[in-house]
Amino acid sequence: MLGARRPGVTLALNMLEYRGLIHAKRAEITIVDRTGLIELTGGANGPEEERYLGAQSL
Repeated sequence: MLGARRPGVTLALNMLEYRGLIHAKRAEITIVDRTGLIELTGGANGPEEERYLGAQSL
């Protein structure tokens, strides 16, 4: 659905898990350190992330 190849997704997930930012297992990804993920991306958030963060402040 994302147009990404499975090996690339697996590599990215492994890197994020190694850094302690997520926990990944079959069919489930848990964000362990949201602040760390935001720092890693330089504060870049997509529209859905912005919507999520905005809803939490209500």
